[in-house]
Amino acid sequence: MLTVSNIGIDLNNLILEAEELVERRKPEALLLAERAMLLALQTKEPRNIAYAKYIVAFYHCLVVNDYDRAIQLCNDTLKEYEANDIADVVYKIYMTLGNAYHLKGDAFSAHDNYLKGLKKLEARNELTIREKGFAASFYYNASLLLIAEQNEAAEEYLLRAIEIYKEIESGFKLSKSYCAYSAVLKNRGEFEQAIELLFKALEIDQRINDPYSIALTKANLGILSLRTGKLDEAFNWLTDSLGYYTDNQMEYEMAMTKVSMGETLFAIGRQDEAIEQMLEAEELFNKLENKRELSGLYKSLADFFGKLEDYKCAWEYEQKHSESLKYFFNIERENAVTRARKEFETGQKEKEAELLKAKNEEIQLYVRKLESSNNELKRFAHVASHDLREPLRMVNSYMNLLLKSMKGNITETQAEFIAFAIDGSKRMDQLIIDLLSLARVDRDPRIAKVNLRTVFEEIALNLDALIKEKNATIKLPDHLPEIMADRTQMLQVFQNLIANGIKYNTSETPAIEIQCIKRKNDIEILVADNGVGISEEFRGKVFEIFQRLNSVKDAKGSGIGLSIAKKIVDSLNGKIWIEDNQPRGCVFAISLPVSLIVNV
Repeated sequence: MLTVSNIGIDLNNLILEAEELVERRKPEALLLAERAMLLALQTKEPRNIAYAKYIVAFYHCLVVNDYDRAIQLCNDTLKEYEANDIADVVYKIYMTLGNAYHLKGDAFSAHDNYLKGLKKLEARNELTIREKGFAASFYYNASLLLIAEQNEAAEEYLLRAIEIYKEIESGFKLSKSYCAYSAVLKNRGEFEQAIELLFKALEIDQRINDPYSIALTKANLGILSLRTGKLDEAFNWLTDSLGYYTDNQMEYEMAMTKVSMGETLFAIGRQDEAIEQMLEAEELFNKLENKRELSGLYKSLADFFGKLEDYKCAWEYEQKHSESLKYFFNIERENAVTRARKEFETGQKEKEAELLKAKNEEIQLYVRKLESSNNELKRFAHVASHDLREPLRMVNSYMNLLLKSMKGNITETQAEFIAFAIDGSKRMDQLIIDLLSLARVDRDPRIAKVNLRTVFEEIALNLDALIKEKNATIKLPDHLPEIMADRTQMLQVFQNLIANGIKYNTSETPAIEIQCIKRKNDIEILVADNGVGISEEFRGKVFEIFQRLNSVKDAKGSGIGLSIAKKIVDSLNGKIWIEDNQPRGCVFAISLPVSLIVNV
């Protein structure tokens, strides 16, 4: 007779086996997931039921590609069971949520859930080998988001993931990490090293005889071969991987590979086949509702049709691409149109009709200017990320090599000069990064409901090392509102203010206190510190670009952080200013319109 204890053991074994199958996109995982659910319901224990629901959601996410269903299952499970003792399941649910949002192209939600899951996991005491594997997967998945943005933190995340996968001897995950690292190397133009790493991954795949992993690595080899002009090799690699994905109905992987196959076929002169592959990819991405990948695909199709002199189709896809770029600021445009229409209905129809027409023309002009500005920002970002920063990397690298070569024969003055050069290159590199951040403030803001309490909690997590080093404290009020804003920008504003309040602080216990005051027409959020303070004569200047106080001239920084904060607050029609804090320090006050408040 089966006891509850025996059922629990069988359930755990079923789920572990199902996890392995889902990770390799095997449909057989469904049978194990259904058996796990039946066993869990027999025990009537919340932890077992939550565990079984997680594996069903995991299956829907990676095998069926039904991301919305996976998200719904995960959120329902968290809502129903998170109050129970399911600590060993919660981080897996957040991982699945992150995967689902990631594959839908919602990078912000994906990153948010990856961080939540990692926080839950690292809160546990001593991690098992399996749990270490999940921690590595959080780093790995987060790195994929950053690679797409060419963020240098991606390399740090990947190296941590690779270190863990080597420790726990996870060949499958190690191979995938090598594939991701090859993308980092490719972005830096280190193609030979990237190809070498991919063959290293393929060697692991063939040793463990994993068909899915082999297909994924071959797809990456195809993409890299395409970028280096080895078209025949690219075609062969992509053909192999696409065959496997098609046979196993892996829609996301099929779509991604078809895009690269289309680019390859077009380059070797098989234009009709290339267009066919790209259109099939479009159909798959539409089915998966992946707006991020669709945007790039629209641009490629517009370019292809233009080269084929099919200007009608080229124009249609250029329009789709433009619409995808406007997606995130359409809310603002719709609000402007709505306001204009309401004015039209006041009674002065003729006058209001002219105003509506003018408004629409103004909106169209604004859209065209925004599109132009967006393209210019992209070009600037490319130049800043590559052409401007590359010489700095060379200066830094050769200065370090010079320092090593002169070891034992270097004078104190020479060492000091070299140190100045290295420090200068690092400061210039950081300055370029900060300028990019400032330039991107107005680009594609993701306006959504933002819970300010979770924002401050994430900031505390991000600044954990600094808080511990400085013995600092952060005090939050009992109630913080939800507002309509870009969550990443809110994180950027308040993390900058809090970090400054801790860094520029000579107190033995730096203290940051957050206050929130609701008024009739606005809401005021105060960030008070007991730091060095800011004299009244400098309070206007510190928000200007490159302006830094003499009292903190030795501190690291480019003087752009507060400029970024002000630009973000201004974009919300808000205000930011500085007041005294008694007995010492200062208060950064941010006033936002009451119309942004969703829930107090």
